Amino acid sequence: MLLVESSEFLLKPPATAACSDKMNTDRWKQIDELFDAVLDLPETMREDFLAEKCNGDEDLKNELLSLLKARTDSDNFLENPAICIVAQNLATEQINSFESYLSGQIIGTYKIETQLGSGGMGEVYLATDEKLRRQVALKILPREYNSNDERVKRFQLEARAISVLNHPNIVTIHDVGSFEGINYIATEYVEGKTLRELIGSGLNVKEVLAIIIQACEALSAAHKAGITHRDIKPENIMVRPDGYVKILDFGLAKLSGIDSITLKNFNQTAQSVIIGTPAYMSPEQVADEKVDHRTDLWSIGVVLYELLTGVNPFKKETRQETFQAILSEDTPLASSFNSELSPSLNQILAKAFERDADLSYQTASDFRADLKRIKREIDSSPSLKSIALKKMRSENRANWKNYMIVAFGILLLTLIGFGVRYFINQPAPLAIKEATEWANAKHFQITDSPWIEGYPSLSPDGKNIIFASESNNDRNIFLQRVGGKNLTNLTPNSKENDTMPTFSPDGKLIAFRSERNPSGIYLMEETGENVRRISDIGFHPSWSPDATKIVVSDKAAAIHTVHTIPNSSLWIIDVADGKKQKIETNGDAIMPNWSPNGDRIAFWFVADGKLPEIATVPATGGEPVVIAADDFSDWNPVWSPDGKYLYFASDRSGNMNLWRVAIDEKSGAQHGEPESITAPSKYCRHITFSRDGKTLAYVRYESQSNVQSIAFNPKTLKTSGEVNWVTRGDREIGNPQLSPNGKEFVARNPTRTQEDLVIFDKNGGSWRNLMNDKFRERFPRWSTDGKQIAFHSDRGGKYQIWTINSDGTNPRQITFADKLGATFPVFSPDGLRLSFTEIGGITQSSFILDLTKEWSEQTLQSLPNFPDNTSFSVRDWSPDSKKLLYIYFETDGDERGIGLFDLDTSKYEKMIDYGSTPFWMNDNRHFIFTSRNTVFLCDSTTKKVTEIYKTSSYELQHAGISSDNQLIFFRYLQVDADVWLIDASEQ
Repeated sequence: MLLVESSEFLLKPPATAACSDKMNTDRWKQIDELFDAVLDLPETMREDFLAEKCNGDEDLKNELLSLLKARTDSDNFLENPAICIVAQNLATEQINSFESYLSGQIIGTYKIETQLGSGGMGEVYLATDEKLRRQVALKILPREYNSNDERVKRFQLEARAISVLNHPNIVTIHDVGSFEGINYIATEYVEGKTLRELIGSGLNVKEVLAIIIQACEALSAAHKAGITHRDIKPENIMVRPDGYVKILDFGLAKLSGIDSITLKNFNQTAQSVIIGTPAYMSPEQVADEKVDHRTDLWSIGVVLYELLTGVNPFKKETRQETFQAILSEDTPLASSFNSELSPSLNQILAKAFERDADLSYQTASDFRADLKRIKREIDSSPSLKSIALKKMRSENRANWKNYMIVAFGILLLTLIGFGVRYFINQPAPLAIKEATEWANAKHFQITDSPWIEGYPSLSPDGKNIIFASESNNDRNIFLQRVGGKNLTNLTPNSKENDTMPTFSPDGKLIAFRSERNPSGIYLMEETGENVRRISDIGFHPSWSPDATKIVVSDKAAAIHTVHTIPNSSLWIIDVADGKKQKIETNGDAIMPNWSPNGDRIAFWFVADGKLPEIATVPATGGEPVVIAADDFSDWNPVWSPDGKYLYFASDRSGNMNLWRVAIDEKSGAQHGEPESITAPSKYCRHITFSRDGKTLAYVRYESQSNVQSIAFNPKTLKTSGEVNWVTRGDREIGNPQLSPNGKEFVARNPTRTQEDLVIFDKNGGSWRNLMNDKFRERFPRWSTDGKQIAFHSDRGGKYQIWTINSDGTNPRQITFADKLGATFPVFSPDGLRLSFTEIGGITQSSFILDLTKEWSEQTLQSLPNFPDNTSFSVRDWSPDSKKLLYIYFETDGDERGIGLFDLDTSKYEKMIDYGSTPFWMNDNRHFIFTSRNTVFLCDSTTKKVTEIYKTSSYELQHAGISSDNQLIFFRYLQVDADVWLIDASEQ
């Protein structure tokens, strides 16, 4: 039976390197085996044992004696040469030739800063993610462990274990990968102190309970996901400075839900291996019996006991004695170390230490519930509120001197497992607080239709919900009882899109956006009756608390990536007479939300070269106050009904999840750091509350998009054959463009944290990044000769046109446009000119530049104003270079239709009043375009429109055509967007 321990061991790498040549591998192994054996003996027998086993080898005996001496010397252990020998021994056995100190080196996108810790499952470094500019904890395995090594398999299991968990009390995994033979996991870098560091620091009983309650919440989430930690101990639980608890290291986790085939080979090689740290093991672990999630509850009980008393109830001088204590010895009452601990705590610990697992705690939720009852007793009893443990622990420490010495020795000598110390020099005080009640709320899926649901709004009493969804090829507003399945279409007579509904504060009216003629903001009764328009502009309506006004933005954003140009403003609309007043926000503002007391309006915005941020502004206008400013994308702010928090969506946890931040409603001042309100979703959007604040609804948005293609006959103007998948998988691809030679695609590849350009072959293989950084690159277009790609990017601070060679070399900015920047480049057929669109708020103007000249030498050709001053944007250049296809817009900035501009006559001609992404065919007469999941063909002479391909489900976008006109390709978007509810009303 092999015991795998995972205590923490920190080492200064230079000291390790200084000892590297003192002994060979066999010598280290011999020392390790003898040192391990001698530790299990009483001190009086150790010297005789070494004299016998060393067989006269005085050097070997002296090395071992120096190690034993160093074990008891806690003041200078890092400088002691003997400890250096221990480190080299363990490094040689566990990580062999791998270089343990990688400061300054690059692994993938991560730059190593310093080593944080090391263990048998790998080493951990503080690193900077240079792509996202954030610090991470990077766990890596030695180079020599290949993909067939059992440690790599366990490493991969750890990654899978963590990746399926998304909980505020569990360390977040950002990335899993391999770089030049190095396997790594990048997780959030947690600043704080481990419970090992906090033992003896003066925590009171209430603070201890708050910590363990949060730990139980994390374990409950893990166990529900089928994951057992199996190595719960003080080193693997950390408390951040703001009081949040994080459980680390799921490297020893057992995935009870994983399929048997995946684990077959691993299990065959892992039998008779006890995994864990001795003093925290459950009886089942020690006895090598079947282990389930209840083993974690035993271990968390041991941690609780140790925090309350300062001692471990089972730790003895040797491992054998420790195992015997776990299996058979009675545990001293915790109150025997402090008479002020309540009998109820003794009872909880007694149940946690019940050796028959069927009689102990069955779930972490049950354990948590009992602890919360004790905490409530303390809250209601002044005499119990300030029970300090520091003095009690000091008095008891003398009785456990042997335990502490041996525990310290084991801490130094075991380097196996992910014993990570994420933090070295942190502020001493930690404000322990309860986790948000949302962590234990119930989650419900409300809608389950095949269509995309969006913009939910809960009725004030929380009994009904309205939302936008598909019906008869347009969007309508539906009413559904919470918990029910029957839908009522509130806008059945509208043939255009109706979206963004929101209940009035009393629930009697609904405001919404409609594209019916005329478009704007409409009101209707809760039954859908008495519809009337109150404004010709506006999106994302939000009511004032007295229901007399509505605030809107003049731009829309269903998801955060569609709004990247700062061109939106806020307006207040009077419900009675429709009068509008612009709110001064000193910049961009979108998706407003009025505070419960009417003092402030929250919104999100973008600025040049920055990710989305949230802010609030006085309802009368003024200087905005930015909230949660950092390098993450924050959007969709919504006030809590009591006005004390601002909830929002953010990718700061890796996924776009729910967060909140405490805020002063009158001043907008932020109090504390953002807190996670974790939902089971990769992308959350469209937050809404019931009036009591105990029910929260949102849209769980999951999407993937790939490229499909279908053969096209340019003579018959018809498609033929079956649709082919060019790419497959859980990815996002947009604006695919096939190279002139038909061999490669370039496309936009947005992820949750960045937007880059990628190139892949016509069959979807040979992927390579054209760009890979924090900037947003969009709308790629090949040059006629296929040697260059033009695109627009915000890498210079605002969107401008850039070009890059198709091999990824020589990125170059070619426009320096004023206003808000330049977008949508299109090469002329001869490759000597390029059209682009200049953005100016909701207006867009098109220009043509000469590619043979630098920007300073340009005399731009400005295309004349569109009739009625309507904005337009060029999308394609005819093969004969004489005509331009353009998209024209409504006065509010919405796309309206497609037209032609004749460069010779400077005349505009509207072709169709719908559609997007038009592309010319080689005949100079026909063009294709996309609209409503369909690829259409338009004859520019007769204006006749013909449907040439339509998808049966999901959404078709960004259709294009090959240079020989024999292949049509497009983006195939698959979206699962349903309304979910978080209900905390029963807590």
